Amino acid sequence: MYGWSCAGRASQRYTTQIQRCTLQIQRYTTQAPRAVRGMADRIGVAEHKHQHILTHARTTATRYGYMPIHTPVIEYSSIFERTLGTNSDVVGKELYKFLDSSNSWMTLRPEGTASVARAIITNKLEHTMPQRLFYSESMFRHERPQRGRQRQFEQFGVELVGVAHPAADVECVQLGWDFLCALKVPGQLVLHINTLGDQESRSAYREALAQYFGQHRDKLSDDSQRRLDTNPLRILDSKHESDLHITACAPAYSDYLTPASRAHFAFVTNGLHALNIPYTVNPRLVRGLDYYQHTVWEVECVSSELGRSQATVLAGGRYDGLTSMLGGSRKLPGVGWASGIERLALVMPDEHVPVPEPPVPVLIIPDQPVETADRSLTTDRPSREVKPDVYAYAMRVARDIRKFRSACVVHNSSDSTKHQPLGKQLASVLARQPTPTHVVIVGSHEMELNRVIVRDTIAQTQHEISIDNLGQALN
Repeated sequence: MYGWSCAGRASQRYTTQIQRCTLQIQRYTTQAPRAVRGMADRIGVAEHKHQHILTHARTTATRYGYMPIHTPVIEYSSIFERTLGTNSDVVGKELYKFLDSSNSWMTLRPEGTASVARAIITNKLEHTMPQRLFYSESMFRHERPQRGRQRQFEQFGVELVGVAHPAADVECVQLGWDFLCALKVPGQLVLHINTLGDQESRSAYREALAQYFGQHRDKLSDDSQRRLDTNPLRILDSKHESDLHITACAPAYSDYLTPASRAHFAFVTNGLHALNIPYTVNPRLVRGLDYYQHTVWEVECVSSELGRSQATVLAGGRYDGLTSMLGGSRKLPGVGWASGIERLALVMPDEHVPVPEPPVPVLIIPDQPVETADRSLTTDRPSREVKPDVYAYAMRVARDIRKFRSACVVHNSSDSTKHQPLGKQLASVLARQPTPTHVVIVGSHEMELNRVIVRDTIAQTQHEISIDNLGQALN
């Protein structure tokens, strides 16, 4: 009897779950579609702003001799677990990870550096050094969406692989600084740098931190207590109030640096001095991924649009040996940075973004049942048909305009058989923002004479000209 009772309750729970799933499916199939939480559409000015930032980034990177690279959005999960560290927040909490039909674990790319390192190995570039590469890719992290932090976001990044000399660090910092200065974003840019030293320095400092924070374990936040057992360096990056006064008295990294690490960092700071790039040495600056060593840096934009917690607009560091972690044949040095495009877009006013010139519209005068002399632009007439040969003439006019103008469109009717009166067409075109500077008008009369009407929307004038003079009239 007891067994039957348990089985009945289990069956009831299973039925309830099915009913809930069915109701959820019905709700999602009947309501209007929506974007996934933390993933946004970009349309109009938002997309123009996005492309404006990327254009500056690509131009700057190209001037430094960097070449574009594109990697797949999906990688085997081991690519990130081996390089980012299984104890990092990204791997532990934020990966979009799934098992595919071939029973392999796949991950949507959370950052670009590991993918670039994998691509260098896959394409047998380890013996063709150095490699200067840049990318602009979508990244995915399952974290709480907030202003300046989305689950799908785009990063522009550069990677200099194959140069161990600290001059490579200076080059990357300079490239990123030049990029941000060229954007002329409002707000003060502040460059923070630090050194994590070599592996020997890192191991010694990690042991010192573990001992120090272990004495204050009970006072640390839950996240910091977890990090104490996995990666004590990450506690230095904590913003939790209970951790701040403890981290303020933590041992200094500089006391555990080897002579080689000190010399490396001294070269970087001297190089920034020589280039007149202002910086602040921040001994509490660490990077959240396990592969970083030696120079690390962040650029903050002090702006009310971002606030303090989301002020970082660019971050990077050195990652020697990343390729060997992935199974490459050589332990290659590397250094690079990445910048979040969405965060830069937040601090850039819309008026600072150049908007493409609106296309020249070609309007078609619909045929009238009776030919009249009145061809006024403001007269409202019933909808009429447009003959196929007049449509063809309008498309030929548009084709000629595109030869000497960036864009042109034929103003089509939403009805496949009827066409709006000319006055309504013109009103519709002039209501758009930005308003086109010129409008071209054609009809049966203009087609027969191989001419067009050009209306200047700024001067509020119009005149009829030969199609051969159209380019001169529009320029």
